Parts: sequence; structure tokens; C-alpha cells
Amino acid sequence: MLIAGHQVEGIGLGTAQFAFRGGTAADSVATVHAALDAGVTLIDTALAYTRLGVESYAEQIVARALRLVQGSQPLVATKGGHWRDGDQFPVSGRPDILRAHCEISLRTLGVSRIGLYQLHHVDPLVPLADSVGALEDLRSEGRVAAIGLSNVSLGQLDAALAIAPIASVQNHLSLTAPDDLPMALACAERNVAYLAYAPFGGPSGMPPTAALSVARQHGVSVHRVLLAWLRAQSPNIVPLAGASRPATIRDSAAPLDLTPEDLGVLRPAPA
Repeated sequence: MLIAGHQVEGIGLGTAQFAFRGGTAADSVATVHAALDAGVTLIDTALAYTRLGVESYAEQIVARALRLVQGSQPLVATKGGHWRDGDQFPVSGRPDILRAHCEISLRTLGVSRIGLYQLHHVDPLVPLADSVGALEDLRSEGRVAAIGLSNVSLGQLDAALAIAPIASVQNHLSLTAPDDLPMALACAERNVAYLAYAPFGGPSGMPPTAALSVARQHGVSVHRVLLAWLRAQSPNIVPLAGASRPATIRDSAAPLDLTPEDLGVLRPAPA
């Protein structure tokens, strides 16, 4: 899938765990490098992925890791309009807030242009057109190469597409929470990439028995099965695999081709 001029295949690296899992900065930097060595070409982060009292911790880690990388750089996707304030995580889609957050991310990442800049959440108090218009202004000014949306409905995506080119949607999708699959397929029809966060089901998600069975048959981790199921649904789906250790992202990035029989076994139960 071509996103903001970058060919993105397989999975992307999600960086929320850098901030919220409590690992060391060195481990997180090593995880970024392991992801790149494994062929990952998309790193997703956000202003809100940060530790208490620190501004944009995950973005700092990504910047630190990429400064040590020679040659081609991955597509870095980040998000604004959602941030940490003590133990609270406010949301705002106001144009001035989005512009300010973009400037923070540009400075933190140490770049003159962000590859993919996403609205983290739709703000119910701000017209979506105003928020999308602000992102499009940033794109027109060259501050960002492409814009995306996160946590949106199909109606909101179509409304945004009437205002600006939208490169991606980032929503929750997994085998254990498949309700957004029609949205992912609708994105494919619109040539919009679908970035699937929490592909393992989220903090409380337990892998279904079928996935465990398929994993045993292939001799792989259940995480690889869950990621392969997502990739098999549509070419525009890019699962965002969170990791805080190099071994974890190496495993997630390893390819796995599911058979038609596997996919039949893994078919989600009707809602």
C-alpha cells in the first residue's frame, strides 16, 4: 500500500507501549531498530503517547532511534488533538490546537515535514470540517506530507474526503473485535489505507481458541496468526503491532501465509 509516497507492506510498529509499559529508553530504541531490520517501513506514534511530566515521550524515542539510521527512513505517522495533562487525556479538534501540536511534533521528531499527520479523535465540540481544514492547511504549507484520521466512522471519512485528500484511517480492528472490518473494506474502495490498532484485541483481549489452534499447527506465536488474519482481509490493512522489546517486533514482523482452511477456522463469529 502506497502511503504518503512510501510503500508500506506487512505491519507497522506502534509505539504506545514505549510510554505506557515502563520499559527503558534503550529497549525502545532497540525495538525501533529491530523493526527496521525486519523490514517494517511505518512507525506510528502520537503526542499523547507520553509519560507523566514528559512532553511527547514516544516521539522522542522515535527521533532518537532514527537519528542513528543511515539510508532510507521509514514513514513516521503521528497524531495530534489529544494529549496528556497529568492523569487526564483531553481531546481538541480546534485548528489552533492542531497547529500547535503539529509544531511540537515537528520539533520533537526533528524534521521539517511529518510524513503522515493524523487527527487522533474527532472533537464533538468542533466541526469536523474545521479540524480537517486545519490539517489540509498544514499539508498545503508543506508541514505534513499527508493527513489521516483516527477513531472515525465511514460518514466522517466521507465528509473529510469532500474537504481534503485523506491518506489513512486508524481504527481498532482485530479478530477478537472485527466490527470495523466493513469500514476497512470501505476504505479500500476509496483508496485509503487502514491502520489497525490493537490488532491483538487490546489489553483485555484473549486470543480465541481457533487462533491458538492455528498457531500450534504452524508452530508460530498466536500474535503472528492474528496479524496474518488482518493482512489477509484486504491489501489496504496495515496492522500496527505494539512492542517494547526487539524480540517482540521481530516475531510480529515475520511473515505468515494463512491457508484458506486456516481462514475458514478463524472466521469471526457473527455479532
